[in-house]
Order: sequence, then structure tokens, then C-alpha cells
Amino acid sequence: MGENRKLGFTALITTVFCFGTLWTSAKLSIEYLPPLWFTASRFAIGAAFVALVLALQGRLRFPDRADIPIILSVGGIMLGLYSSIFQNALEFVHAGRATTLGYTTAIFVTPIAALFLGERLTRLKIFGLASAMFGFLLLFSPGELDWSDRDVLIGNGLLVVCVLLWSCVILHLRVHRQVTDTLALVPWYLVTSFMVAAVSGLIFEGPPAFEVTGAGWAILFYAGIVGSGIGNWGVTTAIMNLPATTSTIGLLGVPVFAMIISVAFLGETLTWPLLMGLVLIVCGIAAVTLSRGSNL
Repeated sequence: MGENRKLGFTALITTVFCFGTLWTSAKLSIEYLPPLWFTASRFAIGAAFVALVLALQGRLRFPDRADIPIILSVGGIMLGLYSSIFQNALEFVHAGRATTLGYTTAIFVTPIAALFLGERLTRLKIFGLASAMFGFLLLFSPGELDWSDRDVLIGNGLLVVCVLLWSCVILHLRVHRQVTDTLALVPWYLVTSFMVAAVSGLIFEGPPAFEVTGAGWAILFYAGIVGSGIGNWGVTTAIMNLPATTSTIGLLGVPVFAMIISVAFLGETLTWPLLMGLVLIVCGIAAVTLSRGSNL
């Protein structure tokens, strides 16, 4: 399949908007839906939407057996388990801060890949790792955290678990040889993530006996169609049609946009430590990404 740069950039901009607003809508959903059932519901809506689009294009098909492990890894862990834990963390942490921390995964993968996959640590990668780690510490602000507050510890602890889980899946993606078309795998990722979130909901929240208001339904369908459906279509389309460096750097717009939305609509205070932490993390991820095509 040939590259279509115009489609790729359109998809990239779409992805930044969709993923940037996803966690804001997820934060708002806490007032209307239990966290795990909200996560399961948006995955189900997203899966149905992407499957319908692929069916209309004649591209909906069962995945190759060789891709089952990556479906379980991406769908079960990277989307299902990660999003379920992240959604619960949003009860204790602002959406902007949480989304920014979620995008530190690319940094934590770097030293692990150097140790176990034989990837070389260049000076630019080391600089990026150091920059992001300082940013990570600023966002967590250990000195400012109320260590006696159980909710604060739970929220930030859950985010650390999320980062580690996503990092493990990224390493799996690096070594997996994919057979099925990338976009054709998206509905299967979402179906798998739905099952993980639904089982988690049954175990920890009980049967889905809840009443949703008009505003709650609007948030749910927005998160399902826009955040899960169009967002996942956008990111896969961007990756398929743009150079890896371009798409990765472009996706740094997600935490930036999420922070802006969170400050504007959720009342999150943009403090200097928060702003500096965001800048350091973005610079760090950019440095690690740029180092792929550099010997520095």
C-alpha cells in the first residue's frame, strides 16, 4: 500500500484532537458512569464504529493466527488493562497531568530496549531520557505530594503502573512481525479491550446496573466514536502514511492539547512546575525520537 502524505497529516491532526479530548471526556464521565463500565462501553462503541467503516470498505476480515499474540498484547494490556487502570486513576489525578505522564512510555522503553534488544544509547537518547525523567519528577512533585493522603498515592501509583504496562507492550510491538493489515487489526484490538474492561467491571463494580442521563450518553458516545473509534483509525492511518519520526513527534501534540483542554474546561491550574514538567517531557520524547535517524 502506497503512502498518502496528505491523508497521513490529516489523520495525525485528527488523532491529536481525538486523543487530546478523550481523557477530558473520561474525567467528565466519572459523574455519570462507573469507571470500568465507561471504559468497556466506549471500547464496544469504538469497535462497532471501526468494524462498520471497514465493512463498507470491504476490508473487515479475521486476523492471521500469527497476529493473535499482538492482539492480546495491544488489545488486552495496552488498551484494555491500561485504560481500565487509567480511568480509575482519573478519580484522583487531573486529566492533563495524567495524559502527560501517560506519554512518558516512549522514554522508559529506551533503557529497557538498550538492555534487552541491543539498541544503542546515543548521546541524544541519553539527553532525552534525562530531560523526561526530570519532567516526570516535576509532574509528580514528590516534595509537594501529601504522602498521608491515600487517594493521592493511589492515583499516582496507578499512573506508574500504566506507564510500565504500556512500555512492555511497546517492546512487544518492536519484536513482533505483523501479518495482517494494521487498520484491519483495530476492531480486534477494541473487541479484546472491551472484554478485559467488561470482566474487570463485573469483578470490581458488579453488573452494569446504572442510569445514564442525556449528558452521560453524549460523553459516552463521544468517547466511543471519537476517542476510541476515530482516534484509533487516525493513529494507525498516520503511522501507515507518514515516516515514523514524523508521526511520533506529531503525537506529542496529544498531551499538550490535553493539558490545554484540562486547564480550560476542568479547572486544572497551570503551575510553573506543571508547565516545566510538560516542556521537559515533550523535549525528552522529541530527542529520543529524533535520535533514531541520528548518530549523535
